[in-house]
Amino acid sequence: MDYRRYNDKLYIRLDKGDEIISTLAGICAREGVTAGTVQGIGGCGRAVVGVFDPERKEYNKHEVSALMELVSLDGNATVYDSKPYLHLHASFAYHDKDGAAKALSGHLLEAVIELTGEIVLTPADGVITRRFDEALGIRVWEFR
Repeated sequence: MDYRRYNDKLYIRLDKGDEIISTLAGICAREGVTAGTVQGIGGCGRAVVGVFDPERKEYNKHEVSALMELVSLDGNATVYDSKPYLHLHASFAYHDKDGAAKALSGHLLEAVIELTGEIVLTPADGVITRRFDEALGIRVWEFR
């Protein structure tokens, strides 16, 4: 992983083996990012996405291990429990074992870079924290 700040944005290159969420959280901690947006593309070898089930208050997870194009990564960086918190959604394209084109999309729970990742993190001036909403079963934005 390597990154540079140009004007108000952080341009981040992720390398083979880098896990997207934990790597971005580390950069947010180092750079003092307490609110911001994330966009990116890349090539991954493993991903876990989910769709939240509000009745069970947990994610229905789907995992794929294959060479995948990360065609869209979008989300935000905030703070939860005094630590960086990344809320990301992702879409992946890949071919299954029979060569059929497939897609995988949802709330990003984990993804490991296989080729490279090109991420742009745009910090905002301010702080957005999160609080756990018991009724919803999720962490929601809280403005100070």
